[in-house]
Amino acid sequence: MIPIRTLFKPLAHVPVYPSREENIERMPDPDYVLIPLEYPGQIFYKPTVKQDDAVRKNQIIGRSELGNCVHASISGVVKEIKPIWSSRSFNVPAVVIERNDHPPLSRDELFAQSGVPFQSASRLEKLKVSGAISPWTLPGRHHQEEDVREFPPIRKIIIKGADEEPTLFAFELLLRQEAEDILSGLKHLQQLAPNAAIFLTMSRRLAGWGTEKYGKHAAVVGLSDAYKDRIERRVVAKITGSDIPNILPYRKMGVAVLSVEYLLTMDRALEGEGPFIHKYLTIAGRPLEKAVTVRAPIGTPIRTILENRGIEKHPYARILVGGAMKGNAQFSDQTPITKSSHGLFLMDRDEIPEEINLTCINCGRCTRACPVCLQVHLIGRYVEYSMFEKAREFHPEACHECGLCAYVCPAHRPMAQLMRMAKQYEV
Repeated sequence: MIPIRTLFKPLAHVPVYPSREENIERMPDPDYVLIPLEYPGQIFYKPTVKQDDAVRKNQIIGRSELGNCVHASISGVVKEIKPIWSSRSFNVPAVVIERNDHPPLSRDELFAQSGVPFQSASRLEKLKVSGAISPWTLPGRHHQEEDVREFPPIRKIIIKGADEEPTLFAFELLLRQEAEDILSGLKHLQQLAPNAAIFLTMSRRLAGWGTEKYGKHAAVVGLSDAYKDRIERRVVAKITGSDIPNILPYRKMGVAVLSVEYLLTMDRALEGEGPFIHKYLTIAGRPLEKAVTVRAPIGTPIRTILENRGIEKHPYARILVGGAMKGNAQFSDQTPITKSSHGLFLMDRDEIPEEINLTCINCGRCTRACPVCLQVHLIGRYVEYSMFEKAREFHPEACHECGLCAYVCPAHRPMAQLMRMAKQYEV
C-alpha cells in the first residue's frame, strides 16, 4: 500500500506550469486530417462530400440542419468517411482527407458554394457559412440545434480571456497578441447585441493593461490564478449575480459565454477572412521543459502534433485532451483535435501509481475540495452500486466536473467519472 502522504496533493499545489513559450507556433498542414461530423450534445453535420472527392482548404464538407458548416482544414482527397473515437470517447463519423497542394478556396468561392454572396449575406449567415457558430444559436443536448427565435434577448455577454485550467495558456496569449482583432470583435458584438453588457475576464495581473486596452468596449474582470476562482460556472455566477443551474444552458437565461478564441473566429468570419479551420491549444506536462501553444488545423491527429514538436509519445503514461484537471484521457494518439480541444497534457508514469486503492476511506477530502459543497463521496458510492435514485438525492446535477475531487482523493478513485455517471442517469 502506498502511504497516503505520497498520494495526497493539497489544493494549493494544483499544478501550475511556471515556464512557457510566449509565442504561438503555427503548425504546417499535416499529411491527413480526420474531421468529425458530430459533436455529441452539440452539432450534427451531414456530409456534403463523398469518398474520392477532391476538396480544397476552406471548402464546406458538412452542414447542419440550421445551416452551420464544417470545413476542410487542408486541400486534398476524401479517402473515406468512417466512424472514429472522439476525444470525449464518442463514436462519431469523420471525413478523412489526404493532403495535396491545391490552393484554398477564396472567400467569394466559399460563399458561392453556400449560395449566398458575402456582400449581401447577413451577419448570422456569415457566421454559419464560416463555421463560427454564433453565441445567439445554441446546440441542443440531443444532436439538435435550437432556433434563435426561441431564446430570450441577451442581457450579458461574458468573454473568457483567462484560461480556466492551470496548464492552458492560449486565451491569455491571444488576448495579448491579437489585441486589434479582439477590439474589432468587441465592436461586432456591440452591433450584434446593442443592449447587452459585455464582460471580459483575464488574469488579475493583466487587468490594468486590459482596462486601458479594452475598457471602452467591455468591463474587464480580473481573476486570481487560483483554479477554484477560474471555474467557468463560478465565474459566470459571480458576474451575473445568479447561479445558472448546470442543467440549463446560459443562453436560456439571457447570457452568452464565449472564449476570446471564438471572438477572434467570429470577427474573422464577419470580416470575410476565412472559416473556422484552425485551433489554438497548449501542450504541457511536467517532463516538458516549457509549455508551448500551437495553432493547428482542425482534424490533426495528436500524434502528428507531438511529432511536429519533436515529442515522443512512448515516455508518457497517458495523454489528455484538455488540461490537467478536466482533460479526457485518450486511448489512441490518432484521435484528432476538434473545435472544442484546448490543450494536450502529457502525464509522466510516476504520476500514475502502480498500486491503486479504489475503496473510499471516508476521509471527506473530496467534499471539502468541491466548489459547490456536494457530498461527492456519497454520490460516488451510490453510483458504484447502481443506486441512482439515492445518488439523485444529493444533486449530482450541480457538479461542475472541475476534477478537484479526483485530484485530492488519496485512494485515486475515479470521482469525476462517477459524478458524470450520476448525471447521465439522472433523467
